[in-house]
Amino acid sequence: MNDIIVLVRDFEYRYCLAKKTRKTGRPKFWTVNGQGLYNATLHFRAREKLTKYFHKYLSKYIKRQISQEQIIELNNLIFPGSSHKLSISLDIYDIRRGKMPDVSNLWLWTKWFEDALQESHIIPDDNPDYVQESGRTRYHFIDSQEERKLVFTLKVIDINKTKTL
Repeated sequence: MNDIIVLVRDFEYRYCLAKKTRKTGRPKFWTVNGQGLYNATLHFRAREKLTKYFHKYLSKYIKRQISQEQIIELNNLIFPGSSHKLSISLDIYDIRRGKMPDVSNLWLWTKWFEDALQESHIIPDDNPDYVQESGRTRYHFIDSQEERKLVFTLKVIDINKTKTL
């Protein structure tokens, strides 16, 4: 099976938590960063709201770009007990800005993507029976706003052939 690519052009990297804060009267944004999500500075309701938002945001691209034929082929290959599993990786094409999150703190994109795959009925679950490899994230620095994108790659791997000693 060929790799499945889901492309998110000019992706959103900030989420508006409040249209206006009482203190400054300006909007308050949260920038996608795994460390920022789970260091207890974000209220649990805000965390739930932004997680739902990004699941829906990514589901929109998944539903447009993964065909019914690809879904059928995935379901024929990947199931509990099969040696075929999914490997998911992410390439981030972004303009270098002053304070960039560490690449390891961008795990949220992959987690939200896996959840969106499940919510979009592409895979029944994102547990190890279906997704065996996940988390390879790589930055690619670009020069223009038009080049900004997220590229999620779904690859079917045979776990019997990828064993190491």
